[in-house]
Amino acid sequence: MFIRKTHKGNGNKRKTVYRLVKSYRTENGPRQQTILNLPDFDLPENQWKLLADTIEAKLNGQIVLYIPDEIEFLAIHYVSLIEEKKIAVENNTEVINNTEDAEYETINVKSVKNRQIRTIGAEHVAFSMYKELKFDRLFIGLDFNALQQDLAALSIIGRLVNPGSERTTREWAKYRSGLDKLLNTSFKNLSNNALYRISDLIYDKKEIIENHLQVVEQEIFNLKETLVLYDLTNTYLEGRSLNNPKAQFGYSKEKRKDCRLITLGLIIDENGFPKRSQVMAGNQNEAHSLLGMIAQLENKSLTEMESGKGTKKGKTVVIDAGIATEDSLAMLKEYGYDYLAVAKGNPISEDQIDSENLVKVKETKENQVEVQLFESESENVLYCRSFLKGKKERSMLDNYRRKFEAEMQTAKSALDKKRGTRKYDKVLERIGRIKERNSSIARYYTINVIPDPDSDKTRDITWEFNDFDKMNFSYSGSYCLRTSRQDIDEKELWKTYTTLTIVEAAFKCLKSELAFRPVFHRREYRADSHLFIGVLAYHLLNAIRVRLKEKDIHLSWNKLREILSTHILLTTSMRTKSGKIILIQQSSQAEYINNEIYNSLGISNKPIEKIITKYSIL
Repeated sequence: MFIRKTHKGNGNKRKTVYRLVKSYRTENGPRQQTILNLPDFDLPENQWKLLADTIEAKLNGQIVLYIPDEIEFLAIHYVSLIEEKKIAVENNTEVINNTEDAEYETINVKSVKNRQIRTIGAEHVAFSMYKELKFDRLFIGLDFNALQQDLAALSIIGRLVNPGSERTTREWAKYRSGLDKLLNTSFKNLSNNALYRISDLIYDKKEIIENHLQVVEQEIFNLKETLVLYDLTNTYLEGRSLNNPKAQFGYSKEKRKDCRLITLGLIIDENGFPKRSQVMAGNQNEAHSLLGMIAQLENKSLTEMESGKGTKKGKTVVIDAGIATEDSLAMLKEYGYDYLAVAKGNPISEDQIDSENLVKVKETKENQVEVQLFESESENVLYCRSFLKGKKERSMLDNYRRKFEAEMQTAKSALDKKRGTRKYDKVLERIGRIKERNSSIARYYTINVIPDPDSDKTRDITWEFNDFDKMNFSYSGSYCLRTSRQDIDEKELWKTYTTLTIVEAAFKCLKSELAFRPVFHRREYRADSHLFIGVLAYHLLNAIRVRLKEKDIHLSWNKLREILSTHILLTTSMRTKSGKIILIQQSSQAEYINNEIYNSLGISNKPIEKIITKYSIL
C-alpha cells in the first residue's frame, strides 16, 4: 500500500486529493486500486510510507513496533474507515442480526480488541424525546432532505448532550458520540460548515417550529397554560462583533463590561416550556420588549393586537420589577391580560403592617414567609416578608455599614496627616465620592463636614444614622407584589409569584448546562441562530425533566448526563481460525441506575440492536 497525491479540477477550483492505494497483480499485468480517500490529510510526506505500512499491517493482524503515536492513531482511524467501507460494499460480507441462534467460531483470543467506543446513553434519551416532540416529522414537513434532517437532529441533540460551539459539536459527533448510529447515518465526513448552514436553515423556520412545539407539548403534557412568565437575560460575545447591530454594550449579568452583549427574551409557561423567544439588542430596555413578545405569543402583528384590545385572555403575566413599569402594566390590562409583578420600592410602609394579620404561606426549618394582602379597586398589593431573605439582607447591611464607615474613618483620619486631604472643598468632593460608591447605605446617614473658621481647611467629619427604622425596614427581607387578580387569596398569589423562579432556572440552565455563553459568531443571523438552537435544546431538556419528575426523579441535567455517560457503544473485533474477521457492534449492558432512568422515560435499555459482521481479510 502507498499514499498517492493527485489534483482535481482546474483553475481556482483545483484542489489536492490524497488516496490510499493498493497494488496487485493480474493476468494482464499490475493494477492499482484506491482503498480509501483521505480527507483533511496533512501528514508530512516523509511519513506517508510508514503510515501506509502500519495500516496494511493492522489490516493483516500484524503488530508494528516503535511507531509514533500520531501514526498509530491515524492508522487506527483509517483502518476503521476501511472496514466500514468493506462491510458496506463487499460481497463476501455476512451480517448476522439474529443473535438468538447459537453461532460458534474458533478465534484467536489475542486478536480480540475493543475500539470505536462511543457514548450512547444521553444521546438515546435525547433522541427519544426528540422523536416524542415530533421534531423528525416537523423537519420532513419543512422539506428538509435526509442529510438536513440528520444535521438538524445533530445540531439540537448535540447542544443538549455535548454543549459547545458548532465546531465542538462536529468534533464530538465524529469521534466521541454514537448518535449517528441512532440516526442510521455517519458523521465521519462531516464538513466544517455543515452545522452552520443547518443552524441558519432552522432559524429561518423559527416561527413554524415554535408553533409546532407549543401545540405538541400542550397535547403530550396536557398543559394548562394559564400563566405567562416573561423575563430577559443577556450573554456576551467574544470579539468586537462590528457586523452585528444587536451587539451593544450594556449591563452584563456576567460582569463582562469589556464585551458587547445580546439579549434573549423568553416567554415560558408554568411548567417551564418555552413558548416564544426573541433575540434583542444587548442594551434592550426590558419594559419596551413586552408588547412585542405578547404579540408573538398570540401569533399577531402589533396592528392586529390593537384590534383585540379589551378581550379577556384568561392568562396572567408574571414579570419582575425591571419590566413592571406603569406603562407595561397598563398595556397588559388594556390587551386583556392579568398581571402579577414585583413592585418597585416599598409601596407599603412599616406602619401599615399589622403583625396580627400576617399569614404564613411557607414554613420550613430554614425559612418562614409571612404575607399580608392590601386590597383596592384597581389592584391588590401583597406585602411579603421572608426570614431567609431578611437574614441575607441584614448580613449585606452589616457589610455595607462596615465598608461605608471604614471609608468615612479614612477620610477623617486624613485630616490629621501631614499629606492628607484637608482642604474643605476637596474633603467635600471626597465625601461625595464615598456617598456615590455606597449609595445603598449612605442615604440613611447624616454627614457633617465642619470647616475651620480660620482657614480653608476642615476641622472635623461626623456621621450618624438619621433614619434607623427606615433602614431596618428596607433590609428586613420584605418585598411587595402588585396584581390585577382580585379573585385569589394571599397563599395563591404568593405561590403564583414563586413560579417566576422557573424562568430564572431556565436561564441558569441555558448558561450553565447548554453552553449559552459566550457567543463566538460575528454576524447577526449566526448569533441569533446559535441562541435559538440552545432554546430548542432546552425544550428537550425540560420535557425530559418533566417526565422524570412524574416518577419522582429530581436530577439536574448535568448529573443525568454524568450517569448516562457510563452507557456506551463499542465495536469488538476478532480474527477466526479460517482467516475471517468478526466485528460485533453493540451497546454495553445498561447499569441499574441507567435502567431506572430508561424505565421512567418509557424507552428501551438497548439503544441499538447487536450487529455481528463477518468479512474476509483485505
